Amino acid sequence: MPDEPLTKAFDVDGVIVDVSQRLATARELAEYYGHDFWEVFFSDELLALDKPRPVGVELVKRAHAEGFRVIIITGRPSRLRGFTLEQVINYTGVTPSAIYMRRNRDRRPAEVVKVELLGEALRDGFEVVEYHDDSEAVLREIRVKYPWVTLFLHVRDTFQKY
Repeated sequence: MPDEPLTKAFDVDGVIVDVSQRLATARELAEYYGHDFWEVFFSDELLALDKPRPVGVELVKRAHAEGFRVIIITGRPSRLRGFTLEQVINYTGVTPSAIYMRRNRDRRPAEVVKVELLGEALRDGFEVVEYHDDSEAVLREIRVKYPWVTLFLHVRDTFQKY
């Protein structure tokens, strides 16, 4: 894609979306009922507990306003594509150029899945110069495989260069 704008990639949960209430509720329910944590965490009912995470929302808006392409790379299962797209647009006002998601029932660690998803984005022609995530394990693996990408770690209400 020559002459295409550069791209900034963002995770959803923990970056654009504050999942603290969903996380706490999912832990309690999964333990109490003996259900699989991830099934509960990604249930339609609990997704309604999400709130925008102001710092991540602002970074997406700024990237878009500065002319970068914005893509989403998330560990959410692909069955949540429509909800995720709607949530990102509602929170940020930005329609991402693409969303890369984990396959349904793929239980591999996030650091494996997201490195693969970033690779897909690069193969699709997105020139990713920045990646935002809330997992150090993910950022470590991306640094090994794609050392030219500037990485940012999101923790609570802040973010920092990784």
